[in-house]
Amino acid sequence: MTRDAAGEDGLAEWQRLSPWAIGLTLMTTGVSLAREHLPLLLAAGAGLAVSDRVGLREALLGGGLLLVVALLLSLLYYRRFRFRFDADALVIQKGLFVHREFKVAAGHVQQTSVQQPAWMRPLGVVQWEVETLAGEAASISLPGIRCELAEALEARLGGAASRSGPTTTADEPPAPLERFAITPGALVLHGLTSRSLMVIAALLSPLVRPLERWLHDRLPQLDLWAWLPASPPLAVGLGLVAALAALMLLAVLAAWWRFHGYVLRDDGERQVQMSGLLHRRSLTLTLRRLQVVEWVQTGPGRALGRGYLVCHQFGAMAGGEVAEARRFLVPGLTAARADTLVPSLWPGRGASPSLTAPLQRVAGLYRRVLFLRLLLAMVAGLGLLAGVAGDGLAGLPAWSPGPVLMGLVALAAGLAHLRWRSLGWACRGDWLRVRHGLWGRRTSLFPAAHLLSLRVQQSWLQRRRGVVTLRLYLASGRLSLPFVEERVALALANRLLASVEGEATA
Repeated sequence: MTRDAAGEDGLAEWQRLSPWAIGLTLMTTGVSLAREHLPLLLAAGAGLAVSDRVGLREALLGGGLLLVVALLLSLLYYRRFRFRFDADALVIQKGLFVHREFKVAAGHVQQTSVQQPAWMRPLGVVQWEVETLAGEAASISLPGIRCELAEALEARLGGAASRSGPTTTADEPPAPLERFAITPGALVLHGLTSRSLMVIAALLSPLVRPLERWLHDRLPQLDLWAWLPASPPLAVGLGLVAALAALMLLAVLAAWWRFHGYVLRDDGERQVQMSGLLHRRSLTLTLRRLQVVEWVQTGPGRALGRGYLVCHQFGAMAGGEVAEARRFLVPGLTAARADTLVPSLWPGRGASPSLTAPLQRVAGLYRRVLFLRLLLAMVAGLGLLAGVAGDGLAGLPAWSPGPVLMGLVALAAGLAHLRWRSLGWACRGDWLRVRHGLWGRRTSLFPAAHLLSLRVQQSWLQRRRGVVTLRLYLASGRLSLPFVEERVALALANRLLASVEGEATA
């Protein structure tokens, strides 16, 4: 970009956060702390214990003093936070007690995020965040800038990234093309099949004990025995069904909150998604930095034929489900719809294979090893349980260990077989697919040229049986293929390395 163009958007001069950023920083931090610690305080009674020990008035005065100190620190932080563009690099200076300066080259940007909670809309302010090649740990945030300034930053970074890549002859970039828009039915199914059920259950688990105590104290006074079932097992079953229905409702509401109005647009070398009911969020993915695309299906998702795509970039495969929520997701997809979207994520490459095409399985020895591991773990757990129970098991018949052991053998064999069937791989052309999981399945798809290195490992058992473990290292993480036949693994390794060398010399 020329200096004239740089001066049109004003980004060549030092810019500051919006004055509303002071209050927004306090509010965002307070909401985050309340969301993380409020259930614990309510469940453990720590808040009541503090107020009883020091007094309610003293506790309120202490909270007010902390609020004043936080306001002064936020004002000082606002005065020392500024940013501007220096050629094609974003320069950010900040620091409360230690002055720090960050420089982000436009060519190193792999994802940008723009978030606008409901309370920011009337103020015309957004939270802008950029993620570089170092991954999520090195992301830089601008907590509270004007919408116009955020759009100018997006345009500047997108234009600079386009100039660093292949040049085009078009005078004006084409308008973004809508690739996918989620429907209400698909959104409901995504909520029912996502991991939100487990996340919500984990968040609400600290409130179980207070709820149990409340029911124990209040249930006799409410006179509910008239309509409760007379059978205790039936009453417990109805209670579990009601709890599950409540969790499913909360999961659907969470999906609506996060992905309402989801739209995926193709903007040439970038993919842009927008979603959110009250908390609007926009993510921009740089396709040149895309490393792996994962097709994820949970257990309920496999039953209902739904899943979602996760786009992994540099340093972005670790972190579990919590970190996955920060990444570029395409929710509420069928397998056929996902197959039509994947080619648009890697423009310029050949047709990618289907995500649900048959895969080659690993050696059957892996199933036997899993069976022995599971059986030993179950027998050890059963022995520990019997040792703890002690005399409580004295009244059992002498023949009872036999059926129990037979049941453990059948259970271990079934789990080992399912785990073996779920693991597979396929190499077609320049593409490699790896699938793993038990009830839920994850299928990783990536070009072979994205491989950084690989390792072939053999244990003493594997050397005797002629199998190896193949570990694939990518910029986004590591994938493993255990118990692959040695001949097949070496041929696959040579093929992958040849693809990498061919891409480097092209």
